[in-house]
Amino acid sequence: MAKYYIQSGTVSFVIGAHDVEGAALWAMHRTIEKMVVAFEDECEGVRISNQEFGDDESDVHDPIEDIYEPMLDGLARFDETIKCSQIGFGREDAGTLETEEVFRHWRQLMQAADYLFDRLN
Repeated sequence: MAKYYIQSGTVSFVIGAHDVEGAALWAMHRTIEKMVVAFEDECEGVRISNQEFGDDESDVHDPIEDIYEPMLDGLARFDETIKCSQIGFGREDAGTLETEEVFRHWRQLMQAADYLFDRLN
């Protein structure tokens, strides 16, 4: 596996991957996942708080319904392109990938993983 320096917007990672697209996908996944997990933790805290006060659980939003907001918050951390280099950050000779295309591939992978998970259960 090669080491890639991935940089875009406020995102920067050093990632081991088989190819540059895999490195960009992994950086996107880690960035978006961090936002989604924080959102789910916040929703769980609200659910527990409502249960303590005897509030009806139906008033609490299901995190899955609102998952797109934190997903888009994670995506917003990227610029229009993702710079990829095997030498280091801030390189003028770094290759670029379109963020929109990487995001499209990431969503396809997440949908496929969801489908497989559903088939197992």
